[in-house]
Order: sequence, then C-alpha cells, then structure tokens
Amino acid sequence: MSDNFSILSDISPVFRPYIQSIYQDLKLGLCKTKIDLERISGGTDSVETQLRLVLPYCSKKLKWEVIFDSSTPWFAPDFRFDDDNFLSNADEEFLNKEVPSLCQWNSSDPKALCGVISELINLYKIYQVRKLNEDDSSRAAFEYSALLGNALTTEEDVEVWVGAHIVEFLIKLKINTTKLPELFNESLDINPGIDTALLLVRYPNSTNAELILSPFLSKVLGNITLPLMHQSGVLMDYVPMVTNLLNNKIQDIINNDRVKRELLAQLIIKYEGAILEHDGTSAALLFQTNDFHWILQIDIEKPPVLTLRSVYHSSKGKPKFKVLSNCPHNNFEAYIEQQVEIFKNECKGVTASHSVLNIDN
Repeated sequence: MSDNFSILSDISPVFRPYIQSIYQDLKLGLCKTKIDLERISGGTDSVETQLRLVLPYCSKKLKWEVIFDSSTPWFAPDFRFDDDNFLSNADEEFLNKEVPSLCQWNSSDPKALCGVISELINLYKIYQVRKLNEDDSSRAAFEYSALLGNALTTEEDVEVWVGAHIVEFLIKLKINTTKLPELFNESLDINPGIDTALLLVRYPNSTNAELILSPFLSKVLGNITLPLMHQSGVLMDYVPMVTNLLNNKIQDIINNDRVKRELLAQLIIKYEGAILEHDGTSAALLFQTNDFHWILQIDIEKPPVLTLRSVYHSSKGKPKFKVLSNCPHNNFEAYIEQQVEIFKNECKGVTASHSVLNIDN
C-alpha cells in the first residue's frame, strides 16, 4: 500500500486525479479487489506520466501500462497491454463503439480513466471467450457453453482466461447471504465483497477446483471441504452442487443463531429477577445454590460461550471462573446445575457431591 501511495505522489498533479480515482474507487472483476500500481522504469518524465496498472482477472494479474503525454495533458492516455494480440486490429469505428470513454475523453472528469479501464476489461473478457471458442470441440469450450445453459449462471458470472496449455474459469456462485449481516457486528467497510463466493476451475485438470471466499464469508463459514469433482464430471452439475453446499451451510448458521437467541430470551424472561445486565447477544445472571452465589455469563456470539463466576472465591486477585464448552441446547438448565455443583466444589477445594440442584433467583 505504501508503494501505491508513493507512486501516486510521483505522478504529475495534472494526471494524479485520474490515477487516484482508479486506486480508491475502481474494483474490478468478480473478486472486486482494488487495483495495484507499479512503476515503469525510465527517466524522470516517465515517473510523472507513466505507470502500470495491476488488474485482477481470474487468478491472474493483468499488467497494463498507462502513458500520458505531458505536452498535451488534455488528450486521452495511450495503453500498452501485456497481451500483444488484444485490440491489435481495433479500428477507430470499433473503439468509438466499444470504448466511448476513451474516444470521447473528458479531461475534466477525475473518473474518466475508470470508465476507460472498465470498458477495456469488458472487451478483454470478450476477447478471452473468443479465444476459447476458436476450438469449439475442446472440453473447456463445451463446459463453458453447457454452464451458461444452466439458469444459475450467466456470462456476467464467469471470467475466462485461455493460456497456451490451460483454460481457467472463475465462477461466481449464487449464494444467499441476506441474513448474515444481522448475525455479525463487523462493519461492512472492513469486509469487502460480503457475498462473494467464487469457484476457480482449470482445464484440462478440472479435479483441483478451488473455492475463493471473501474475508467476511471465510470468517463466517470457516473451512469448507469441496465435494470431489471427478474427471468425467461437468461444471453444469458441479456448480449447483457447491452452491447448494454453501447455501445449506449458511442456513445452518442462521438456524443455530436463532435457537441460541431464543434460548437467551427464554432465560432472561424466566429469571428476570436474577439479571445483572443483558443485551441482544449476552446476559449476566446472579444465582444462589444453597450457600454458593455465582454468576452465569452467556455470550451467544460466534462461538457461543458460557462462563461460571464465583462471587466469593478468587485466584490471583481475580474472581474464579470456569468456561463451559459443548453446552447442549436441550436440557440446558440440568447441564448448568451439574456444572455449578462441580464448579462450587472446585472453588471450595472439596470432592464433588451428587446432590440435585435447583437454580434459584
């Protein structure tokens, strides 16, 4: 990031707004990640007028050079692509139609370069699909055509990259995350691409499919083991299978959260007189069992945590406590009563008894 800011500061103030807008605002590709900047080696003038954009596409990083002319700063920049065949035969009529932001360059608009890059990326995507279809009898071409015949997937959901001996598909999976933000308090600003789940498949070795989750989903879902994709399997079947796997996992999380919240609400209502404090995801309740006063701290965030605290006993200047794991949702109170008896005896340093306890306010 410091390199990006350093490059920005070296660009001539005349051209800096275009690059700053690209870096701060433009997020390309299915992964919706930011663009990086690189210097182009050369003289002092090149530092102020030229740079390389590093653009996300499939699993690749496209490197396109942007070259401004300091003698005519109102002109659109020139471009040098890392694929010599891309737009090699483009004429003026084609560019006017497909890249209007370049041909009708508005030098007073800081977002002018953003528009040009977006249009060029769309053309690059079309260019890659055409390369794929040059051999329409290939396995990869068949898979792409069949996948688009599936109602779950459109052209906008797939990025294609064709190399000398490999073809990549980056596929956006249609998952339902609309209720997940209610469960987690993190700001959306620090969790970009909240609903992004991508599947990366390479041909001819399609059995090594990769799941790419946004930071938010990765934290929520944890480790996901993909079902095996057999060599004879097809994407039009495999993509719905993985999509269903993720949607079922998300629904399980939502259902578990609902059960935990309902349990917390029931305890708050039932033991209203014991409540020390509570909110939507936690509560602290003070109880007495025979001569033992204790606090039950309930936190239903991810993962849920139950903590017993003694009112009287301390260790190293802090109240003694015990964290309970694997607490059952059913028979919850009986489990707590059993654990309180064990905790009380641990605090007092005596052998546990087997008496039946009742939670009293």
